[in-house]
Amino acid sequence: MSEDTDDAECMEYVLSRCPGFAPRWPEHRAPFGDEPTPGGLMLDLAAFGRYAAEAIERGDQAELARIAEVAERLVDWPSDHIQTAAVYGFLEGLTNQCLSDPERYPFQRLARHLGPAAIAACRDLDDPWGTQTPGL
Repeated sequence: MSEDTDDAECMEYVLSRCPGFAPRWPEHRAPFGDEPTPGGLMLDLAAFGRYAAEAIERGDQAELARIAEVAERLVDWPSDHIQTAAVYGFLEGLTNQCLSDPERYPFQRLARHLGPAAIAACRDLDDPWGTQTPGL
């Protein structure tokens, strides 16, 4: 399977599990038209991370549970390319945003829903920076 096909399948999965993100997807994609996103899936999942931060801010537990389900699936995706984009495009951007403004984006609201693979990925992101993401 090509990376482009894998990327498309990944984003179809994200959109199917988190329909609240669907209205933001065309906004994110609009500048690129029919061309791939510059930066590829990494930037596409970063856009999903910004959406996740908004869900954390709202405290939308049902949506946070869906986002956590997606996070777990993405970090366990059969493709290393998808796993890397999930960890560094989605989780790293999201945890950095939450760490930069923990009162506005309390990561523990999402952390309580995360599965073991996503938690391990977040902890691995904390290690080199010496950070402690709340709720892990």
